[in-house]
Amino acid sequence: MPIYDYSARDLQGVDHKGTIETIDEGRAARILSRRGLIVTSLKEQKETGIKFLEKYLNLNKVPFGDMVVSTRQLATMIDSGLVLSEALDILVEQQQKNSKFKLILSDISRDVKSGMDLATSIKKHPNVFPPLYSSLVKSGEQAGNLDVVLNQLATNLEKDREFKARIKGALIYPIMIIIMMVVVVGIMMFFVIPRLISLYTQSDIELPLPTKILIASSNFMTSYWWLLLIMGVITGIVFKRWVATQEGRFKFDNLMLHTPIVGRIVKGTNLTYFTRTFGLLATAGVPILDSLRIIEDVIDNMVYKKAIAQAYIGVERGLTLSNQLEASGVFPKIISQMFKVGEETGKVDKVAYKLAEYFESEADNLVKNLTVIIEPVILVMLGIGVAFLVLSIILPIYKLTTSFT
Repeated sequence: MPIYDYSARDLQGVDHKGTIETIDEGRAARILSRRGLIVTSLKEQKETGIKFLEKYLNLNKVPFGDMVVSTRQLATMIDSGLVLSEALDILVEQQQKNSKFKLILSDISRDVKSGMDLATSIKKHPNVFPPLYSSLVKSGEQAGNLDVVLNQLATNLEKDREFKARIKGALIYPIMIIIMMVVVVGIMMFFVIPRLISLYTQSDIELPLPTKILIASSNFMTSYWWLLLIMGVITGIVFKRWVATQEGRFKFDNLMLHTPIVGRIVKGTNLTYFTRTFGLLATAGVPILDSLRIIEDVIDNMVYKKAIAQAYIGVERGLTLSNQLEASGVFPKIISQMFKVGEETGKVDKVAYKLAEYFESEADNLVKNLTVIIEPVILVMLGIGVAFLVLSIILPIYKLTTSFT
């Protein structure tokens, strides 16, 4: 997605500068407006060679773990009775691994010492601290329980990272098998088969159909590899640009949601993130409308993003959140029913956390089942491929030897 440099001013007259990554310029302006900022300048970054390396090789990026650890340390120091400015100074001194993060912490420390509240200073660094972070800090500062909120935030961030890591880890094995299959087929087509072709062409035997197919495929790949490469690059560029558009991203995300098995994992992941984040915001005392705005900004899937935006409009008009979630057609009935119970009992935060545990467990089980299902399917495909290659190579050799006898 494109990255935009912005200059803006908040309602207190404080200037803000930073970058924001989103679908298009209009959405960037809307996100900044919802953060309480009046945009004065908004320009798309041009991707130079250096910026390309920084983006795709993660150069100069603040590690997620550093942010979580610093959040936990700040909460501990505030709970111990240290003044916020002193606690920030200690964080700056302790941060030796990442120079960029050290500079950001120094900037936040200077802002706080000059009288700026912590949440406003954090907003100046959206590439490091997501909107969820600054909103929760603001709530903690207003309620006087910043240490509690920071601890909850660190726990939430750690759970999200662990959950995503489990899903990625479970998918590594089948992905590696598929990659190895592609590599083996490539070696056979480019190196092994061409050597056998000369042997077959020197003999007068009639080649069986599998061998003819294999030779034709190998000849095409070795002769037109450059064409396949160009087509692959063009397809990748076109796909990337299509997904970068709002319509393309929505259609792609919608397709992923309706893909067998994988769609259920995508749903479970997004529903876990929605319910856990909503529970965290509700526990911190953030109003429902603000919570929906924050979640809409940080959730990746465009289908859920659109549904949350529609729910925001409905709640703003005075309708209940549970009814809006049910009307969206995206959220399962259990969410609307449980949220309705939470609204009636005043325990929406606890209900949201319970739902998060449920969807996280369901997604974990789905991933485990996916690997159990995929492994035999891949092995069967591998067996068929190997059998085809063996028959294609052995049958002509068998015919050749029998012709001599």
